[in-house]
Amino acid sequence: MKVILFDAMNLIHRARSGFGKGDHALTFSFFRSFKPLVEKFGGDVAYFVLEGKPKHRTGTFEGYKSNRPKLPDDFWRQQAEILEIMTHLPVVQIRHKDYECDDVIANLAKHYVTNKNAQVTVVSGDSDFIQLFDTLGDENLRIFHPIKKKFLQKPDYNYLSWKSLKGDISDNIPGIKGVGDKTATKLILDSEKLSEFLSDPEKNKIFERNRSLIEFHWFEELDDMLYKSGAVANVPSPDLEKVRSCFESREFSSMVNEKYWEKFAKSFHSLAQKYN
Repeated sequence: MKVILFDAMNLIHRARSGFGKGDHALTFSFFRSFKPLVEKFGGDVAYFVLEGKPKHRTGTFEGYKSNRPKLPDDFWRQQAEILEIMTHLPVVQIRHKDYECDDVIANLAKHYVTNKNAQVTVVSGDSDFIQLFDTLGDENLRIFHPIKKKFLQKPDYNYLSWKSLKGDISDNIPGIKGVGDKTATKLILDSEKLSEFLSDPEKNKIFERNRSLIEFHWFEELDDMLYKSGAVANVPSPDLEKVRSCFESREFSSMVNEKYWEKFAKSFHSLAQKYN
């Protein structure tokens, strides 16, 4: 069994770099880039994982992700447009209101790898998913970075501890003063040096705080839709003709011409088998 876990917001934000113009430029760019990812990985089931509110993280550190710029209304309008069109594709939309996308993806990956022995591919440009290798190994798990267009490899050290030392600028998590990538690597590969370094109470306090912010929240009960843990999932009723109508109404002419549309529809064929 092959399972694909898409980081929804990561992919939608990635589409902002497209060159399209007009009222539906983001929507157009998203689906143009989403199709080759589905085509590349195929799979038996796919999830499009949305964001919730990270209450357990903002409660620990008020500044968590406070550096994120406010997005224009046009972005949110087109995000809603993308999610509506996605309901007609054979992809499950899933969200937990109290946890981030990362946590939901991590728990789905754990469920499918440990409970169903499935092959799981996470598609995201977020490096935090590397810590999944420490939990699940790399035999049944792959992490694909869509911007770098390559699979990420399991490092020779504990990624969560390494990142807890250096912090995460993108999430506004300050690291320990003076610790960058190289210093963090030297420390994490030498347990004696690391233990001595963290014997300083202030450094250890920052390390433990960062660890609690970066580490995934693990749910106690796992199932295919994480219903037992409070997630909400939208199980699709695939209808590619409705998708085509949505594209036509927005004048995505290059996506509805006969040659391209045939390839687009074919890319979702294996996923659609689950719902036939």
